[in-house]
Amino acid sequence: MQTVNTRISIATYDGHFFFNPEEIIRLEASSNYTNIYFTNKKKMLTAKVLKDYEEILEPLGFLRTHRSHLVNIKHVLFVDAKGKIFMQDQSRAEISRRKRSEVMRALRAA
Repeated sequence: MQTVNTRISIATYDGHFFFNPEEIIRLEASSNYTNIYFTNKKKMLTAKVLKDYEEILEPLGFLRTHRSHLVNIKHVLFVDAKGKIFMQDQSRAEISRRKRSEVMRALRAA
């Protein structure tokens, strides 16, 4: 995976797909795989760990909220009192207790 201007390349079994980071709502770890959720309601499974995507996407407005969640700050709609993030596509991501204050600070600053 590499960054070219503001587009990113995601390698899958079928080939390389190119996306603008704004099209990605969130990423969720699933063992040694990562599910990527897009604004068009589609989902893509890739054979890379979430940490690989975190390194590339964090400078582009993404935030690691939990060991299994990386969210696009632009698509965050609401954070409830229990530490769940509600995204614009109605999906949810968790905030770990350890990262709660850091995540809330980053969301307020965005």
